[in-house]
Amino acid sequence: MIPPITELQDSRLDPFRRTRDRDLRANDGRFVVESPRVVSRFIDAVRTGRFTIDRILVAPEHAERFAVKTEMLDAEVLVAEDALMTAASGYHFHGGALAIGRRPRIEPGLDELIAAIPSQGPTVIVGLAGLTTMDNIGGIFRIGAALGASGILLDGACTDPLLRRCIRISMGQVFRLPWARVDSLAEAISELGPLASVDSVAVENLADATPLTDATFPDRSMLVIGNEGHGIDTATLAACPQRVRIEGPRSLPVDEGPGGDDERSLNAATATAIVLHAAIHHRG
Repeated sequence: MIPPITELQDSRLDPFRRTRDRDLRANDGRFVVESPRVVSRFIDAVRTGRFTIDRILVAPEHAERFAVKTEMLDAEVLVAEDALMTAASGYHFHGGALAIGRRPRIEPGLDELIAAIPSQGPTVIVGLAGLTTMDNIGGIFRIGAALGASGILLDGACTDPLLRRCIRISMGQVFRLPWARVDSLAEAISELGPLASVDSVAVENLADATPLTDATFPDRSMLVIGNEGHGIDTATLAACPQRVRIEGPRSLPVDEGPGGDDERSLNAATATAIVLHAAIHHRG
């Protein structure tokens, strides 16, 4: 049995006191993981060597489970009551489990993503061009894992998927679904064809885009989702040989459909779910 921490001033709680994303990242690339389910998924990723873990803080009812799960890992498991965990971390949404992880020194790039996806047969990647909303980033990871995406490719303008809110909204799928970052999605598109036989499909509300109901998708494709405000940048859009749009009711003008600027517009995560499902089930 692990003796519980009972004093807020206990120095073993120090790593959990400053858990704002910017403070953690500045501290040797650390990040925070919360809730028993997500911490468990993070530990599974640590076992694969993709991440490292510093320490875990759990409520007494989770102590035995995580002590067993972290056997053979270089991670300290600490125990404290919920109220003490909240007082130390300043957050109420930990659910009785917090972990401090450490990101790779270098983020995985295109070569690593290509190595992680199936080398033959059908596959779908989701490419993100300039997405900055944590809710969308986290949601797309969760959707991608649920619907069967092979991986996520982010460009240099996208929000960090290892921010606390992204991790929480993804339900820990940022630790399960292969992902990589590139400076330019347009350049990556030009490499995905010859290196992995992957064709890119832009999801954008354009008059010359194929309505989703009429679209067929390549067996191996990357769905490109653009920024929440201005969509896919010009260079990335030009690099995509195929474009599809999500249509609303026929009575709506094109600029008032799901990709438009009014209240009927879809956020990036919702659009990803709709098109990803279609891409998996309507291959050419």
